[in-house]
Amino acid sequence: MFDMLEEAETLLDRGVDPALQIRLALAVLAAEDRDEWTGPALSERVTELAGLRERLDAEFLRLLGRWDRDRAWEADGSLSAPAWLVHRTPIAASEAKRLTKAARLVDGHEGLADALGDGAMTAPHVQALSRVVSKAREPLFADHEATLVEQATQLDIRDFTALTSRWAAMADDALSADTHEQTWERRHLHASVTMDGWVAGSFLLDPAAGATLTGVLDYLAPPDPEDAEDGPRSLSQRRADALADLAAHYANGLDPAGNPPNINVVVDVAALSGDPLDALLNRRHVDGIGHITQATLEQIGCSATVTRVVMAGRSVVLDMGRKVRLATAAQRRALAVRDQHCRFPSCLRMPQWCDAHHIDSWLLQGTTDLPNLILLCRRHHTLIHQTRWTITRKVDGTVTFTHPARAP
Repeated sequence: MFDMLEEAETLLDRGVDPALQIRLALAVLAAEDRDEWTGPALSERVTELAGLRERLDAEFLRLLGRWDRDRAWEADGSLSAPAWLVHRTPIAASEAKRLTKAARLVDGHEGLADALGDGAMTAPHVQALSRVVSKAREPLFADHEATLVEQATQLDIRDFTALTSRWAAMADDALSADTHEQTWERRHLHASVTMDGWVAGSFLLDPAAGATLTGVLDYLAPPDPEDAEDGPRSLSQRRADALADLAAHYANGLDPAGNPPNINVVVDVAALSGDPLDALLNRRHVDGIGHITQATLEQIGCSATVTRVVMAGRSVVLDMGRKVRLATAAQRRALAVRDQHCRFPSCLRMPQWCDAHHIDSWLLQGTTDLPNLILLCRRHHTLIHQTRWTITRKVDGTVTFTHPARAP
């Protein structure tokens, strides 16, 4: 062992391959007996090795950049530089990606490479830069490279990291000014009707509008408790329900009585019975949407205003009755005072976010009287109609909700 150490100390001065010299020097370091070292001696060695480690990291980045530029990793059949590093070296996947990105930045910018090579700039400073120099910001970095490198030689890593974050924000401001007009033209909200009447689509909003929308939706539909009667919803489900609430709330606000804009539902008289055969043979559809189910018809009938158009067959109008408000403004106020919120178990949505639901369906001769009305938020109003929960009001005014699977 001691013979090897003596040989290593001799070879350090002979122009032997630098990597071999480092390995031999490490052997010398590993053999040090530090049991009797004082605290200051240990501190000095820690500081020294930290500096050497940083210099090794710097040279590794410079070498890695050149190696990646030559695509040397392809010789072994690897698909990328990070993949090669993970397979061939003791480097984890996440670290391999970070190192490759930093190395490419160094290799692509001579001033940065020179500052790193002569020790004016450290490897951590380079990695701080690589975290913020994205593909979109690369052109601006080329313009600001000299200034940022100069700052890296003067600031410690914490202050330099803060500076790079600030530079990234300013770069994004400049880029958004250049591209906003083009991006703005891409804004859209597509909506199409599926074969079963559901509406599917996609949208693209500018950052401010998107943040406003998601913020409002998440405020309107916070996470459900785990023991919610109808089960906790996913984030996307909560946002869908909140969007429906938002639209309904706005629509109700257009009329003091809470009546939404016109949605034309065409129904043959026979179809009002709810008989499956009648539903098959007769029309029941919403303009612009198409055929709807009996449950959806009943839901719309709960809180819509109705214009009666009695038709014989498909084209002959027999009678048009006057427009009838199913729930008057006075009834809405009375419901708000009596119910105070959505009456579904554990739901506290305020009256302005609720529909007036008929316990006994208006389509099936239920009356529009307060004893037959109850406040339900849009989510639970839909749930009641589409899944056939039952609501029972007792003589004392209390109500019970029964899940169809638990019905006696």
